[in-house]
Amino acid sequence: MSKFSANPKKMALKMTSKKATSKAASRSGRSTSDPILKMALIQNRQAFLHFLNRRVGNMEIAEEILQQFCMRALSKGGDLKKPESVVAWLYRVLNSTLADFHRRQEKRRQGEAEYARLQPLHSQNFDVDPASVCTCFYTLIPTLKPEYSDILQRIDLDGKSHATVAGELGITPILVKVRLHRARRALKRVLLMSCCKSCHDSGFMNCECEHEKKGGKNLYSSSQL
Repeated sequence: MSKFSANPKKMALKMTSKKATSKAASRSGRSTSDPILKMALIQNRQAFLHFLNRRVGNMEIAEEILQQFCMRALSKGGDLKKPESVVAWLYRVLNSTLADFHRRQEKRRQGEAEYARLQPLHSQNFDVDPASVCTCFYTLIPTLKPEYSDILQRIDLDGKSHATVAGELGITPILVKVRLHRARRALKRVLLMSCCKSCHDSGFMNCECEHEKKGGKNLYSSSQL
């Protein structure tokens, strides 16, 4: 009997041990690449920032995208198969993050264009009695989602800057702009749904609504807005 056929159990144990070792290495792959990934992010930060600034033309926005990119790269560290190609891999993640930013910007521009199209022509001179101008929004703002009514109050009514509000709320200026835009759209929908026909026909310059007489009752759930 040969020595190979005499030890089938040992051979099986060796094969099982190799498989277990391979699985363990696979599971630990992310922890092995994490220090390399973090070091590459630190060492190439200025290059990444320069790359973004050249493409968006605004250092503040570039910093915002860079932050999103770093979080995405760290969360996807397990996808890095070859640590030696970490920089090339990071640039792929960076380009993906930048593309997502441009898609969001395009959606925002389309929304703002639609919003502007539906607004009254404020540049025209109207011979209007100030007492007849629609002020329903004072009553309708509290019916919006709390985060929408709050940001409309801070910026549109109190006149605070985006930067000031961002500091007060602990969020980024970009998020302030996004929230304000959504809040204005929600308010516009409420005005169109609730104001009388004379408001619509006159560009909200000849109000005959009854909202104040109703005591500002919350007629609209947040899910509608």
